[in-house]
Amino acid sequence: MTSYAIAGAGPAGLYTAYRLLQSGNLQPGDTVALLEWSPTRVGGRINTYTFPSASGQYVETGGMRFSADTNFPGQIENGHIFVQNLIVEMGLASNVVPFFMSNLGPDTGSGRLYYLRGVSFFENQVANGTVKLPYNFDPAFIAKGYDKMVAEDVFGALANGFAPGSSAGWNRAQWCTYFGAGAVPGPEGTAAFPAGTNIGDIGYWNLLYDQLGDEGFDYVTDANGFASNTINWNSADAMQSNTEFGDGSSYYRLQGGYSTLFEALRQKIAALGQKQQGYDPLFLGERLTRFNYDSNSATFELHLVNSQGRHSVTCDHLFLAMPRQSLELLAAGCSPYNVLNDPTVKLYLESAMNQPSYKVAMLFDQPWWLDPGIAAWRPNLSPEGSGGPTMTDLPLRQVYYFGNDASEKPSGGPYVLLATYDDMQFVTFWQEMETTGNDTVAGSLDYQPLTGPTQLDPAGSMSRILLSQLAAVHGAAVEAVPLPTQIVFQDWGRNPFGAGYHGWAPHYNICSVMDGIRSPGTLAGQPMSLYVIGSCYSIDQAWVEGALCTAESVLTEFFGLPPFCAVPEGYNLICTLADTERPLPGPCSGDGTATPSGT
Repeated sequence: MTSYAIAGAGPAGLYTAYRLLQSGNLQPGDTVALLEWSPTRVGGRINTYTFPSASGQYVETGGMRFSADTNFPGQIENGHIFVQNLIVEMGLASNVVPFFMSNLGPDTGSGRLYYLRGVSFFENQVANGTVKLPYNFDPAFIAKGYDKMVAEDVFGALANGFAPGSSAGWNRAQWCTYFGAGAVPGPEGTAAFPAGTNIGDIGYWNLLYDQLGDEGFDYVTDANGFASNTINWNSADAMQSNTEFGDGSSYYRLQGGYSTLFEALRQKIAALGQKQQGYDPLFLGERLTRFNYDSNSATFELHLVNSQGRHSVTCDHLFLAMPRQSLELLAAGCSPYNVLNDPTVKLYLESAMNQPSYKVAMLFDQPWWLDPGIAAWRPNLSPEGSGGPTMTDLPLRQVYYFGNDASEKPSGGPYVLLATYDDMQFVTFWQEMETTGNDTVAGSLDYQPLTGPTQLDPAGSMSRILLSQLAAVHGAAVEAVPLPTQIVFQDWGRNPFGAGYHGWAPHYNICSVMDGIRSPGTLAGQPMSLYVIGSCYSIDQAWVEGALCTAESVLTEFFGLPPFCAVPEGYNLICTLADTERPLPGPCSGDGTATPSGT
């Protein structure tokens, strides 16, 4: 009899439990246990919140969209392959609907609304030059035409220069090669970063400052909406990730909420577990505090804490479906000699940069942001009233409009506004308004993401500050903007997640880390059946797809499970060292020059 334990019931953990139970590889007496610290929910950083007494109106306080083939479900060859196939497997294909973005395009009018340095304007005004961006750009920035581009297009232009040929649509295998072997091409070389410099050795903030100047850097940081996109992360990773949002990708969502996918997966796991082992494999409210490995019996002893106290269990195979912060919290509870505390493993764990993120959602009786009597600057939305983001340099950073998407579809309201979606340093602006009075819980022990989001007073400090910023962005008098009827926040920077998403740090060979971190025992020279899975150490660090791909790579490579679904050529599950041994997509000479080749 063989026992499998999975710590973490986010997308990677749920997917792993499901795949093991439905694979046909388990023998009579084999068991699967899925252990989740949260006492109430599964899904990890996917969390659909339904407002009380609001006709089923909901909002995504975690992940909210995925990339899909425009011919889905009849064709799944583009976008997030595993997410799409899992949706089909769970019988939810009919619930897939477009995620409307207000980007400039044939059907989106004037594009997105911006508010930067006190100036409001629409996206098309940047492209046609009818607005002068409120920045003192360097002459070189203007000479390249960057002052007529939105931030994503500047990122794309840089990627064209530093990853020649990528604009033709590199597949994942080609990006993996670039992660490991990409170098500064001759035309882009500077005194700071000469031609031939390994791209992965350059921090992206450093590169942007060198290429765009101080004001150019400030502009793309302000205007792209995510502070995490321009921090000093691995420039090779940034070239790929920062062009995802400007490459014409088609984004979709699940009607009823993204959590419906993982609730469906949870139900499938429960049914399979009851049939195969006589009980539901999911155990909520179970925190893994430490584990020991017995090399003689090749088993793990797991030390757990639940509402009843402490207890321990043993297993033969252990999956840690956790991001960096959770892994480090676990390592702190383990022996100094535990594999997670091995210097090489710690080096690899720290390759992922934590990127805290924050969301505040408001519910209103009326969409005042579309009322010309209130808002002088009104966003460009779909006929259903959804769209965004509106981009700002204020602490709220991004605003998304979800309109009236209630399941019961009442006439009129309520209407949902994702009033702030921000990350990194901006998170701390809102954290100080989460509570009033003296703190009663240490910040490191505030596990809000496990149970959140949290409701706030619609007339409280956070609401009032948000309304003042929303009024400025939309050209409204703050006294004309109504109070919301409900307001909730989700702080993903809190433990145990420590981040809403992650990015690869500079000075790491991404391919080597992504491959090796899956089996930390091998890294430490202590072979054992211990595996790290999840989006944190993946190609898609801000997406569910990354979580599924790392889990799939472990299940097929280490356990011999048949593939879950067909994938297009070049659709790597992860990057490996073998990827760095292939030639770059464009022929490179010794000075780093490259010839674009496309795919």
